[in-house]
Amino acid sequence: MFSVSAISSQASTTFVQNTSGTVTVLVANISALDTVDVPIPLQITVPSAFTVGAITRSDNFTCVTAANVVTCTIAAGSILAGNTETIIFQITATTVATGVTVAAALVAPWTDANNANNTRTSSALDIVAPTATPTRTPTPTASPSSSPFPTFPVPTFTPTTNPFLVTPSAIPVTATATIIPQPPTRTPLPRPANAGLAVPLPNTGVRVVTNRDDVNVRLVPAIGAEVVAYLPAGYDMAVEARSADNEWVRVDLSGQQGWVGFPVITVIEGDLNNAPVADPRTIPFGGWENPRAGLTSVTSQYTGRLANSGIRVRGGPSQGYPVLANAPRYTVFSLLGRTAANNWVQVNFEGTLGWVASEFVEFQQGLGVLDLLPIGGIVADALPVSEPTGDAYNDTLSLLLARTNIAQESLDAIRAIWTQIALGNRVECGNYPARPSDYNIPLPVLSAFSATLTPLERDFNQAMANIRAAIDGLIDICSRPQPAEGYVGQAVVVQALDLVNAADGLLANIRAILTPLVNDLNRVPTEDECRFTYNNQSEIVPRLRIGQPRTASLSTRRYVRGFCFDGGVGQTLRLEILRTSGNIEPQVTVSPFSNPTGFLGTARISGQTEPPQASIASITITETGQYIVIVSDLEWNSRTLPPDGEFAILLSDVSGAGGSLSGLGFDASGNLVITTPTIAAFTPGVNTGVCPNISYTCAQLSTCEQARACLAAGSTTIDGDFDGIPCEDYLCTGFIPTNTPAGGGTGNE
Repeated sequence: MFSVSAISSQASTTFVQNTSGTVTVLVANISALDTVDVPIPLQITVPSAFTVGAITRSDNFTCVTAANVVTCTIAAGSILAGNTETIIFQITATTVATGVTVAAALVAPWTDANNANNTRTSSALDIVAPTATPTRTPTPTASPSSSPFPTFPVPTFTPTTNPFLVTPSAIPVTATATIIPQPPTRTPLPRPANAGLAVPLPNTGVRVVTNRDDVNVRLVPAIGAEVVAYLPAGYDMAVEARSADNEWVRVDLSGQQGWVGFPVITVIEGDLNNAPVADPRTIPFGGWENPRAGLTSVTSQYTGRLANSGIRVRGGPSQGYPVLANAPRYTVFSLLGRTAANNWVQVNFEGTLGWVASEFVEFQQGLGVLDLLPIGGIVADALPVSEPTGDAYNDTLSLLLARTNIAQESLDAIRAIWTQIALGNRVECGNYPARPSDYNIPLPVLSAFSATLTPLERDFNQAMANIRAAIDGLIDICSRPQPAEGYVGQAVVVQALDLVNAADGLLANIRAILTPLVNDLNRVPTEDECRFTYNNQSEIVPRLRIGQPRTASLSTRRYVRGFCFDGGVGQTLRLEILRTSGNIEPQVTVSPFSNPTGFLGTARISGQTEPPQASIASITITETGQYIVIVSDLEWNSRTLPPDGEFAILLSDVSGAGGSLSGLGFDASGNLVITTPTIAAFTPGVNTGVCPNISYTCAQLSTCEQARACLAAGSTTIDGDFDGIPCEDYLCTGFIPTNTPAGGGTGNE
């Protein structure tokens, strides 16, 4: 036996033109038997004086709106004995309306195996209307809203003098009338010539074989990227594409896309130049001329449904492609293509053409539809966006910070509500905070600044999901009949507060990262700072001064650090880095500001280094100007534990005979100190095996023993060909280093 009714019906109310109300329909199975044989159809008819808005909730129902009739169906067996299902949508009055009701009825004919026990009751549902006020007027105190799902104007963040200060306030019922800064206007790229067509992916005709064991197959073409497989020597593969730098090839491993470095493979068939250029981080799947992701208007008679969970819609059939959209649970979308292994399908999700993993999709026409879909999918009508990424990067940072602060208002409000419930107070329904939405950063910006923006986007959307879940938990409780005492169970309260606390921690971390970045956009560097700009991205970095150590940390949230220093022509400098705590394995590089990729020196602390320090022993300055020092731990994905630790860095001037050889070390108590090794005064014939100065050239040294001592101390100026033989054309002619055997012998001193 089934009934259809309103959850909280009240007397019909007069609607002023353009005001909105909420229709809440409850379908209850009040019999002792489950539904078994056939789907249950339901029609909800709205008077012509109203327009029907979006369905905001439809528990297990699939709803379609046509004119003023909402038709919902639910699969057979979906409503168990004693259970209820809820449908919620909004309506807006087009004229003044009085005394109106909404009719909801189970559609006949309708029978099943339990027919003898079925009676279907229907009722006219009164509309819960808002206060008849055409415009929203903010008031200084919270006032109850008559709609359980109020609509808010789009808010905007107004910066305060202290962005970290959270001021307690009454639980908001209406949002402050502010405006969120919108992303910049974007211009779509030209429509591809093959838009909407199923153009086959090219067959490159190239095959390769691995030439060693334990070859890494990575998610994207980059050292340090996630490893998705390991291959033995002699593994034969077809090449699908190559990277723009010709250092990587894309292969297919049982439906899994992966990238293999060129040094570990041998071409056995075809010409690699025939392979198209691809990169999941920056180039759309299928290439620029025939992109298989972006925007589309194409639909299909074949559909898929997300029955159990939401899913990310990606720019290609691999987790290496960026997320274009997030499809929620119960989404139904058109199926437009597939991979050869059927493990990814191409879909049209609300106009976005993208790819989802097949394992999460319920194929509504059966698995047989996969064979009817084209391999490789169809070509998009347009790529997502095209915009100047430099300006968009700064705009994105500001937008994320603004939305973080706005989401904090909803978080504080729902935390106050759940805290009151935890203290034993009754649930008060109707005052629901605004539900914050996710933000998917535009693809070109995300690709250009992936290291900074990808973790921010991930944490931001997770925080938004936690806040929504805490709010939805309250709405769900209020949508059900409450016990007489009106209290909520402890487990529910604990779960809600856990979600709130997790979101609060994520927002705090996001704000801690974004605030200095946003503040740096227009801030003038101090005397102890430099502004470093590369590829349209700027950052203010601390300045290194001779003999003054600096400390910093590396972690998964910040695994790259920058420093700067001023160098003058003729100087010879030494840079030393020391791991002071944690498991980090930092690499340090030095480059001119004018040529950041032209490294003057590089060094690294590996996990086995003891003591845990490294140095660039001799940096020769040939041009007066600013220099950038980058400290990073980019290889942490290949290790068991994520990086987390601190380091110290020291710049020394070792120019001339009086140059300093100061270094970093620890005293007996484990404190960081600057050490100054003593170099014995050089006396001919007495200390010929001592290095007089690490910066000396071969012409300034007297014997091969001195040259060997300086090389052992870290000099890089006396061994130009890096063969282990210092000054070989001057002082050490004929010298063979210990680790290089001569002919068939064992080597000599």
